[in-house]
Amino acid sequence: MNSIEGITLAFSSLYQIGDSQNINALSKAYAVQREKEFFLTSEGSFDSEVFTSPIELPRINPNIRVNRLNLCPIKVNTMSIRATSFSSIIHIGNTSNVYMEGRVKNIRQLEKEEGEEQQNFENIEEPN
Repeated sequence: MNSIEGITLAFSSLYQIGDSQNINALSKAYAVQREKEFFLTSEGSFDSEVFTSPIELPRINPNIRVNRLNLCPIKVNTMSIRATSFSSIIHIGNTSNVYMEGRVKNIRQLEKEEGEEQQNFENIEEPN
């Protein structure tokens, strides 16, 4: 690798050059989008089921055997990366164990039309 160029690196992302034993990347995002701009300091709790429920991982079969014969190693001159975000990894090298998790909860609150009843899928309490 002669050069690597990255424009944006954000939100629990990583550029890893070289070998690593373990990589564990975790990103949580709570996004409230509204047609009318205002902010409530009481919103944004990560105790929702989206963030607390366990993720079932597939079983790992340790009996896999791999035989390699690298007659010609991989050579890369330049890598150009526009963006790396939300628990993403640009990794050049070997890794034994990788665990990556990204959880996002999006709430969209739209203004009601005239004569239309307000629909609330999740109530956000206003501070006292």
